[in-house]
Amino acid sequence: MTQKMRTGMVISGALLLVAVAAWIYQLQEGLILTNMQNSYSWGLYISGLAFFVGNAAGGLVLTSSIYLFGVKKLKPLARLGALTAFANVTAAMLIVLPDIGKPVRLYNMLLHPNWMSPLVWDVIVLNLYAVAAAVYLYILMLPELTGRLGWLAIRVNDPHAFSERWARRIAPVALLFAIGIHVVTAWIFSTQGARDWWFSPVMAPDFVSVAIAVGTTVVLLAAALAYGTGEQYQEAYRTLGLIIFMATCVHLFLMANDLVIHAWYGNTETHRIMEIAWGDFGLAHLFEVAAPLLGAWLLTRPQVLGSLPRLLTGSALLIAGVFVHRFLIMPASYNNIPMTLTPFGLPGNHWSLPIASGRLLPGTGTFLDHYAYFPSLVEITILLGIMAYAVFLVLLAIARLPILARENR
Repeated sequence: MTQKMRTGMVISGALLLVAVAAWIYQLQEGLILTNMQNSYSWGLYISGLAFFVGNAAGGLVLTSSIYLFGVKKLKPLARLGALTAFANVTAAMLIVLPDIGKPVRLYNMLLHPNWMSPLVWDVIVLNLYAVAAAVYLYILMLPELTGRLGWLAIRVNDPHAFSERWARRIAPVALLFAIGIHVVTAWIFSTQGARDWWFSPVMAPDFVSVAIAVGTTVVLLAAALAYGTGEQYQEAYRTLGLIIFMATCVHLFLMANDLVIHAWYGNTETHRIMEIAWGDFGLAHLFEVAAPLLGAWLLTRPQVLGSLPRLLTGSALLIAGVFVHRFLIMPASYNNIPMTLTPFGLPGNHWSLPIASGRLLPGTGTFLDHYAYFPSLVEITILLGIMAYAVFLVLLAIARLPILARENR
């Protein structure tokens, strides 16, 4: 293990411990420590769920595509893709726990599942996806589970042939799971008919395109940090850069298409949504478009892919832009109160019915029709800790398991 890896594990492990302490504190005091409330019931934690699911889906899409379509030049990155997929899907499951408030109540979903709720299907898909990623990673590592790791290997006559054969067989199922995990997550939002900002069939394919873009970027970033930016990997990196750029363009097209349709309605409620989205969060929306596009374009440039600092910059821009995109799912939906009335004598007007905030705030009323949500320190600490968990798990696996190609260990 290199000194850089040790340092990374120490820092990420420390952040994870701080997050665990913050979560224990939240369990004791309740969700009052967050800045969420009745009118704004999903915040940073659910944004993190969508973000981690995207990272996970993209990783397994890449790995399964390598074997499904026979892209041999990307094979050295296959195990990294499966590993980042597993790390991110488990992070997605972890970020749900602090959002629930009392995680022990999850048993109600197991004992009394509502099969008409996409939340139930999302729990099932997340767990199946974690199993699929772990199994796929194991199959890919099997030929090199020797020596001190030999006890982990199943006994087969030709481990290499067995691994290749089953990697190809599992690839279609893994690809289906990778797409399904993001489609079901998108359905959690897009099936909410009272939230016009979410209620769109475009959301599911947009989630998939974002997942391919950001998940592939995570694999590219991990590969560059693990393998370096030497000439032997430049062809693979260029292929990943092209995938990232095309997926980002598809995402921006779908997002623009949805915005145009919303703007075309011309009714008062839709105009209210656009005022919130582009008025209160105009700069953030500009960033969510410009940063991923610039980052994706940079990752297609040979001079960027050949320089680790430049590659880190392009990757950071895209990942940051996608995270802001995930965060901006919430405001225009929650600050457009779905309960309205039409006052007598003003048929062209809609008045929002205020919602009880659920807390008594000094100097403000108990009922609100708009809330400027910003995450609390506890929310930010827990999210950063779960990000650190994913980094720690990837570093630990690289240090202890045959994840990298032999010549780079």
